[in-house]
Amino acid sequence: MGTLLAVARTAAIFLVYLGFAVIGGVLALSRFLSTKRRHQLISGFTRQWARCSCFIFNIRVRVVGALKDSPGSLIVANHIGTPDIFVLGSCFSGFFVSKAEISRWPLIRLLAHIGKTIFAERSKRHQVKEIVRQMHERLEGGSSVILFPEGGATDGQQVIDFKPSPFEAAVLAKSPVVPVTIIYHDPNKPSIACWNQIPFLEHMLRLLKNPRLDATVYLHEPIAGEADRRKLAQASCRVIREMHREKTLPGK
Repeated sequence: MGTLLAVARTAAIFLVYLGFAVIGGVLALSRFLSTKRRHQLISGFTRQWARCSCFIFNIRVRVVGALKDSPGSLIVANHIGTPDIFVLGSCFSGFFVSKAEISRWPLIRLLAHIGKTIFAERSKRHQVKEIVRQMHERLEGGSSVILFPEGGATDGQQVIDFKPSPFEAAVLAKSPVVPVTIIYHDPNKPSIACWNQIPFLEHMLRLLKNPRLDATVYLHEPIAGEADRRKLAQASCRVIREMHREKTLPGK
């Protein structure tokens, strides 16, 4: 059953993602649109792609808190695995900051480029300024940016300290930071959503075979007016970590 489900989903992914690639390519090449308008359309297109991905993988998302799509916000969340992208992307219109390895994956690479993903090469520290510059540009232009500040996926058992450097973009753009906690509810320990210490293909195969995945997104109050990137990172991490601890305690 799991194998048949994986095959069917793989076919659906190929067809749906190819369709999005064509539509997104047209948007990306539409020179008659202003940069701001093109970014609005692309971020909206990315949100629809994420919602379709949730449908294909049967990821059921419950949102707790007032969901306000406020353009120009830095949205930060804990990071467990690939489903986080679909879950957050279905809730917010914005541009992702993602690790550079994704830029080398077939089809996903194309969609990421069309979606104007900001790629971060974690092994090259000199690129931090360029990443902050791109984030600042998007935020100042009125687009939201979605970031996983832990610096990589974890096993979902805890929220590790956030890296402060990317928060400089929010400081420069005077943008609010919206902390978000993602919790998965499957019985696996770690969750089936977890991509930590296993090959990407194995991670995806598990998701393709998994019948259903439930996730809750907890939206926290925006943090605004803070001029210190370290304090911003610490404050965001603290509220996300506290909610994560509360909701992952035994019996929750």
